[in-house]
Amino acid sequence: MKKKELTREEVVHLVKLANLKLTDAEIEKLKKQLSETLDYIDNLNSINTADVPPTDNVTGLSNVFFVDGEKNTRGINTDEVLKNAKRKKGNYFEVNKILDEF
Repeated sequence: MKKKELTREEVVHLVKLANLKLTDAEIEKLKKQLSETLDYIDNLNSINTADVPPTDNVTGLSNVFFVDGEKNTRGINTDEVLKNAKRKKGNYFEVNKILDEF
């Protein structure tokens, strides 16, 4: 199996797409890590899955939603959600401001 080695240019392109600012050392480290990840994923292609049925749901549950208009007995109401809140304002949690401006 041929190993896929990413080029520095490919990694730099990915870094730009992710809007990251990395040092040369970090790019080299990422190059090695991404190449190893691609090799691992490529190994999965060698697994014989011919007799394995496609799986889109591992829980066996179906139609876990309630019919429109029926009462949702599984949910909790606003009063229950807010009963242990240290601070609330109306039907909302009240929290300290965490961002000034962008």
